[in-house]
Amino acid sequence: MKLFHTAWRNIWRNGGRTLLSAGAIFASTLVMCLLFSFETGYIDDMRNNIRNHVTGDIRIMEKDYVENERIMPLQFFIGGTGAILERLNATAGIRLATPRTEFGVSIYRNGGQIPCRAVGIDFASSPIMKGVNNRLVSGTVPASRSTGVLVSPELADELALEPGDRFTAITRTAIGGSNGKTFTVSGILSMSDSDFTGRLFFLDWQTAGEYLRMGGNALQIQVFLDDRDALDAGVRLASSAAAGPEGSGDLEIIAWHDISGMYGFLELAGVIYAIYGCIFYLLASTVIFNTMMMSVLERKREIGTLAALGMERGRILRLFLAEAGLIACIGTVAGLLAGGILVTVWGRIGFDILAIYGTDMKGFGFSRVIYPSLNAGQYLNVFITGTVISVAACFLPARIASKVEPAEALADR
Repeated sequence: MKLFHTAWRNIWRNGGRTLLSAGAIFASTLVMCLLFSFETGYIDDMRNNIRNHVTGDIRIMEKDYVENERIMPLQFFIGGTGAILERLNATAGIRLATPRTEFGVSIYRNGGQIPCRAVGIDFASSPIMKGVNNRLVSGTVPASRSTGVLVSPELADELALEPGDRFTAITRTAIGGSNGKTFTVSGILSMSDSDFTGRLFFLDWQTAGEYLRMGGNALQIQVFLDDRDALDAGVRLASSAAAGPEGSGDLEIIAWHDISGMYGFLELAGVIYAIYGCIFYLLASTVIFNTMMMSVLERKREIGTLAALGMERGRILRLFLAEAGLIACIGTVAGLLAGGILVTVWGRIGFDILAIYGTDMKGFGFSRVIYPSLNAGQYLNVFITGTVISVAACFLPARIASKVEPAEALADR
């Protein structure tokens, strides 16, 4: 304790130098807080969008469809979709099972043909209808088994569609032919997920199944768990429930992170951001290294006197490291406080990618608005990283100080 008391008095003998060093660490800590908070916001947003809009916690599809997914083999739908859904939704540990069918259509409008995505969902249960910043711009949600659809704002603008208008779409069916159907616009749905913008509309999943000649079945079932981290147990639950007394057929039942190639990107992004953060701290550490080296040179006679009075070299080394540690703590704590305030404010109002950059992140599963966040563990990691790197940068000056010879130091003018 006495060592730290002495170190505390020493760092304020030249307050300007101490504040310069602490300021560099403060700036680096602030940058790291913002960097990691945006990383967390992006990754959490992507993870939630993939789960809620595409796969669920667990995805169920026919294996033959998965193996030939690029050509959209609609004949490989999930037979008995309704019965499987009932069993899944009655299983303890499964919060929700909901159907999903995505396919392509051509819309005929004003003599032109427009390619478009169509997604069949259960409007009553799909997370798409409950997502953060997903909102019904106008109109109402279509009734079950109706021909009503929700169109994206972009499609509505392109085709000048409003609730009550109709359009005709033609698609390839599961039996190898084609089928046309006229749909009524029930409403306009704005999605936060940038991958669900553009030429897109949503329709009832059973209507989609009949339209595609799949007998009212679906191509996919999304399963959501009570415990979203217990994916292995969830896969076993879903497999057992989907099988039922008659067996599951040839279904692929798989956790979300084993499906999407973006999961590898999420893990890589975390490593990249950590490297960036360390680089910022290393740059800041050059400031504290230089100031500590100057302090050693200026206090050479003082160090020699302490050594002549019997202070061990190890204690001199620890004294300078304690000074570096205190400066690092001042800078990191101040940076964490400032960063915490900014992250909290940004986490409430969100960060609008389109407004800032003039473009969205379509193709990456990001929402237009990102909400930065940091948890207690991440704040602790930033504090430890900043303190350890800063102290490590001062090891050489501290070691030089401990090697000063008393006679040489006292003779030095």
